[in-house]
Amino acid sequence: TRAKQRTRRIYLTVGSLFALGAVAGFMIGFYEDEERGLIAANSIPAEIAIIATLVFVIAVTFGTVRLMKVSDELERRINTNATVMAGNILLIGYPAWFFLWKGGLVPEPDALWLFCAAALGCSLTYGWQKLR
Repeated sequence: TRAKQRTRRIYLTVGSLFALGAVAGFMIGFYEDEERGLIAANSIPAEIAIIATLVFVIAVTFGTVRLMKVSDELERRINTNATVMAGNILLIGYPAWFFLWKGGLVPEPDALWLFCAAALGCSLTYGWQKLR
């Protein structure tokens, strides 16, 4: 019974975070200046950018604290390892890309690609550790 309750709390937390992300993504997509494109600067109103930022920061902070409270020690270890992997990708990825850029070998470092690489590394680490 306790395991079912814990699983329910985890699903409720993850579902709530997903819903917040969906709302923020919808807002950004709805207010995006289609002529500029999503990747360009100043493509959404400043108010929407501030709201999306606040929603993101609060959701990640609340979600991390909440998930660590409702997870067991194995799940916490897996989440910690996945987060460390994402951090290592950023810690290694940016300086390596920066040095290669300074040498004229690659284009200027792009935060979006670094974020995507970290998120992918985090997800793959989580999945690998969850399935083994």
